Amino acid sequence: MSWHLRPSRRGLYLLLTAAGLGAAAGSCRTLGPGVRPAAPVATVQELVAAQVPPPLLRVGILTEATRASIGADAGIVVRAGPTGAIATKVMRATFVPVAENPDLLRLVETGDTMSVATLFPASGGDGLNLEAAPYRGLLEVRANGTGGLTVINIVNLEDYLKGVVPNELSPNAYPQIEALKAQAVAARTYALRNLGQYKLKGFDICATPACQVYRGRSSESPLSDRAVDETRGQAASHRGRLINALYTSTCGGHTEDGSTVFEGEETPYLRGVACAPEQSAWVTVKTLAKPLAFEGFDTLGRDAAVLASLGVLEPKQLSAQAMKGAASDAEVRGWTEKLVAALHRKGCDSGVEPPLARRGSLFAHLVGALCWQERAERLLAPGDADYLLHLEDRAALRDAEKEAAALLIQEGLLTPFPDNTIRPDIVVSRAQAVSLLAQAGLKAGGPALLTAEFQEANAEGLLLKRGEAVEALAVDPQVRLFRSLDGLPLAASELSLAMGDKVRYVVRDGRIVFFEAEESRLGAAADHSSRYYRWEVSLSPAEVGKAVARYGTVGQVRELVPRRLGVSGRVVELMVQGSDGDLLLQGLRVRWGLGLRENLFVIDRELDASGAVRRFVFTGKGWGHGVGLCQVGAFGMARAGSDYRAILKHYYTGISLSEVTP
Repeated sequence: MSWHLRPSRRGLYLLLTAAGLGAAAGSCRTLGPGVRPAAPVATVQELVAAQVPPPLLRVGILTEATRASIGADAGIVVRAGPTGAIATKVMRATFVPVAENPDLLRLVETGDTMSVATLFPASGGDGLNLEAAPYRGLLEVRANGTGGLTVINIVNLEDYLKGVVPNELSPNAYPQIEALKAQAVAARTYALRNLGQYKLKGFDICATPACQVYRGRSSESPLSDRAVDETRGQAASHRGRLINALYTSTCGGHTEDGSTVFEGEETPYLRGVACAPEQSAWVTVKTLAKPLAFEGFDTLGRDAAVLASLGVLEPKQLSAQAMKGAASDAEVRGWTEKLVAALHRKGCDSGVEPPLARRGSLFAHLVGALCWQERAERLLAPGDADYLLHLEDRAALRDAEKEAAALLIQEGLLTPFPDNTIRPDIVVSRAQAVSLLAQAGLKAGGPALLTAEFQEANAEGLLLKRGEAVEALAVDPQVRLFRSLDGLPLAASELSLAMGDKVRYVVRDGRIVFFEAEESRLGAAADHSSRYYRWEVSLSPAEVGKAVARYGTVGQVRELVPRRLGVSGRVVELMVQGSDGDLLLQGLRVRWGLGLRENLFVIDRELDASGAVRRFVFTGKGWGHGVGLCQVGAFGMARAGSDYRAILKHYYTGISLSEVTP
């Protein structure tokens, strides 16, 4: 079927209605005495049209079933026959196949047999439930001719999408409305393009990942419902024809040309593209201050900058020479008091006697000054302290210091030395004291150390979103900039930011004086937040041979040779070399044959003593076929400021968006 862009949707509605109703007809074979009445006022087609607004879609929600149980609060009206001329009301309808005739099904509650039944709620305000799962629209049950049942949901197209979008792109895990709108348009386009794909089985489209995952009303969400409503009727086309809007979960940073993965028609709109926010989305923030770093201390530069921005340290103390010296009791006490004040905490008297610069004493003093004694007493479970303090020099800790040390270790603020000691009797250097105090400050957070999402930059400074509020803040020319690379703080003279990036900052006198942006070692790809962005699988030659057996037998697998790579680096042709011959896998068969998540992988080999391959190690990226819209990438682009139109046009080359008609 060919689809074109036209100003009105009326023709589409009429065509879909006719197609859906034509398939709903069935014949009544045997009916029992409980059936009433003999001559309904309206035909089943007319009743469907009255209750389900067009355009209609017939979704195969249950196939090859041996039993189907359907209910509604006020009961169900079951209609059978080509016109629904025979009807009966039951409180619940249970259908089973007729063993002696695969073309019939039986309504258990009455004993009647039929080839097809259309089910209506007895009360117009009710919905129907299949095995307790609620569905919009109506349900149809038919014998499939092979001894099983097929249950079909006759539903409005837009209502169908409300049961698809949250299952294809979770609004809870990926709460970006523009990404969900892109998913809604893609799902609508896919449904219309593939309408009637299963017509020989009595429905238009399936409810599984083979088509699109559809779970009916129970899976709907307000945010994804909004995405469907705000894109109502919109679909994607290329040169006047609806596209086959394929999409993939995680593309690993780059999608692939459709022609290298799928066989069939030419799809010029399915071209491999980089999965990244547009360059226009990036903003550069610069500072006049030299990057602050101290040789031999991984985090001291950031820690010292945090305390300086909070007014705990003086600028003259930000030098390698100052940090090397031993801390004095007065410095430890003064820094702790200033930190508590800067964090707007109440503060407590630690009760620790000098010398406070002794390492073990500092642990107890800090926990006490921050009023964390209750935290230690209540949040350390029985046995935690003993478990965490399995240290070579545990005996050197005084009784009052043990609980404090255990809490600091549990909170991630204190790490034992490589020789599994904690060295409580040494005098701490200023660097060690500063690092511990800064880590405690970062943990405590509060109104002085703020977290937000970067929005954009303008003449006034940076726009940062905290909760639902967006605040514009000026940036101090000497601001201390850091990039947190998976938790490792790195001093920087400039930062590149995209909308949605998580940042932490300190404001003094109305200006940002400390600014840290979270970054990932996985890079800038819009889909790097997916847990499937990187993965590793190890298979023995025997496991590979067993996996590829569906496509051919090669005997003992000796080697795997990538023969051709796609534009994204995916393996689109793989030669499996074996003792009994070779087997060439192409496109999706590479992924399916090896049982991997994606075609985007490299192969390493573990060898045995004889030099033969003992295991193949696949290190890969992504999940899915890698073609079309990248779902997690759409989320990343939306977070970086792209709207759904830009997202769709990025992943589908040369398309246009409009309302559709036949």
